[in-house]
Amino acid sequence: MTGSGGQLAEPGENFGRAWNRFWFQPSDPSTLALLRILLGLSVLAYVYSHTADLVVWFAADGLLPRETVQQLSGASATGQPIVFRWSYLYLSDAPSFLWIAHLAGLLVAAALTVGWYTRISCVASLVVVLSYVHRAPMITGLTEPLLTMMLLYLCFAPCGACYSLDAWRRRSLKDHGLRATEGWTSATVSIRLMQVHLSAFYLMMGFSKLAGTTWWSGEAVWWLGARTESRLLGWTFLHDYLLLVNLWTHLIVLFEISFGLLIWNRWCRSILLATAVVMWGSLALLTGLLGFCALMLIANLCFVPPRVIRSLFEAGFTKFTRPEPAATA
Repeated sequence: MTGSGGQLAEPGENFGRAWNRFWFQPSDPSTLALLRILLGLSVLAYVYSHTADLVVWFAADGLLPRETVQQLSGASATGQPIVFRWSYLYLSDAPSFLWIAHLAGLLVAAALTVGWYTRISCVASLVVVLSYVHRAPMITGLTEPLLTMMLLYLCFAPCGACYSLDAWRRRSLKDHGLRATEGWTSATVSIRLMQVHLSAFYLMMGFSKLAGTTWWSGEAVWWLGARTESRLLGWTFLHDYLLLVNLWTHLIVLFEISFGLLIWNRWCRSILLATAVVMWGSLALLTGLLGFCALMLIANLCFVPPRVIRSLFEAGFTKFTRPEPAATA
């Protein structure tokens, strides 16, 4: 009985060790630091995109006054919100307040990008993005769900441990603040949450396309390219290459489902990440959704090993800081 019990317990122990290693083995935060920089730039671009129409949208006499948005967002007949969607942009609709709040949002995004008081600026950046989303949910698109998801998981990560002003302040000038610290358990948890959520995001996109007749028929790429209001290039020539249109359409669905399932295989990972660059680059030209396609590529970086990120950063830093050879007579 003892031998039999030991044999039954061994698979459970192996699974437990693999589970703990997957979620809790300390890891290098270099990948998270790069994600912090790129997501900070994304937040900066997102907030800046509201600059031209800030007062037009959010002022008292604007297109989206507070009372109207609150009612459309689920306020009851008494004016009390049914769903909690807080935004600091609800505090006032005076143009002066809107501009001050807008500038503060830009400064917060800049602080996240350079890694200044990262723990605070990361949470504050999430609040900034959600404030714009909750203030005007009817003008949001595909970018906001992905951006807020990545920022949420970044809040739990030591994303300022390297490649940041915080790291530079903590280390000597000799280290230049560029070397990653020892492994962090919170870095592993955060990166795993990103990976699991992103793979589910890919599966959701792929399987949702299977519910559309244009994707089954192979016509979806044609209709995406036919949207003249957003596309960057003219794609009418595809009308003469229907086989290419059908193949392109089905390859998009195949890639999204394959990414969600096979990205966990280390042999397939490099191929899928390289294919993602081609796919999202071509979709950016096809649809004109530059922000969303760029953000998808940024999110894919969560599957890049930290050693690769660290080697690229250190190689680039060494290149730009290596002293010039002394001139010979």
